[in-house]
Amino acid sequence: MINFHIEPTSKCTLECPLCSRTWFYQTFKKRLLHEIDMDALIDFLGKDKKLSLCGNHGDPIYHSKFIELCKRLKQNNCEITIITNGSAKTKKWWYDLNSILEENDTIIFSIDGLEDTNHIYRINAKWNSIMDAIQVLQKRRCKMKWKYIVFKHNQHQIKDAETLSKKLGFDQFYADHSDRWLGKKDLMPDKEFVDESYKISEEILKNPNFKTTMSPKCLQDGIPTNSLYIDAEGDFYPCCWMGSYHYKYKSIFSPKVRKSFNIKDNTIDDILEWAEVKEFFESTKHFTSAHECCKIKCGVKNG
Repeated sequence: MINFHIEPTSKCTLECPLCSRTWFYQTFKKRLLHEIDMDALIDFLGKDKKLSLCGNHGDPIYHSKFIELCKRLKQNNCEITIITNGSAKTKKWWYDLNSILEENDTIIFSIDGLEDTNHIYRINAKWNSIMDAIQVLQKRRCKMKWKYIVFKHNQHQIKDAETLSKKLGFDQFYADHSDRWLGKKDLMPDKEFVDESYKISEEILKNPNFKTTMSPKCLQDGIPTNSLYIDAEGDFYPCCWMGSYHYKYKSIFSPKVRKSFNIKDNTIDDILEWAEVKEFFESTKHFTSAHECCKIKCGVKNG
């Protein structure tokens, strides 16, 4: 079964320094604000899908009709994982969402620190509203997890945060070791908390003679079925990295090249059957033919 990564909206209230959305604004001084067409998405996905609702450039909960979207997805027997910073929604909003979600659904709160540190990376995050959401979800059917990206300013709080997560009723707490260190390194924690796969990305970008093996994350048993990405404009990409502002205009999937990959015009079977798309996914299996984005994100360390 194909599972999808969906970006319901490119809107967000936060200004996270390492986010592609922040980079785009700092570079071009403008926002590209979109919301996915709900009817087109429901028709495209059909029933019985496993979905991750998580933004590349936005946070899913800021889609203006997010609760209605989740309700319709559940009516189609879809399993939903929602990844959010959790800020700026009312308790009533969370009660409404909670009433829809079931045992096979998950809400992942991205909280990178405690009250005195979360806002350092999650700029504009509202701690009290996050706690309101968590309080509402004390009584729930879905699973609730705390994802904690480790930075220099919060690495000393990991154990305290994990203790708090148990007190607040989370099902799981996990400290995430980021690999997003190609640019700004001022937030980088101690080595033990760093995913050093970023070093292979640096090598790929700097050394034209570098080679390694590939492990494409979009493929399962050689078939494109894993976390295929649909952005807030309804455009299809092999993964969220290819759909980021850094790469979305630099491949065959670029919306500037053609509109044929939009979910309003196609089924997933149509898209995956096109010769150029088949050639793209085949190219991801070999370092010499893979797109630069694929090399960086799916090149195997010490391959």
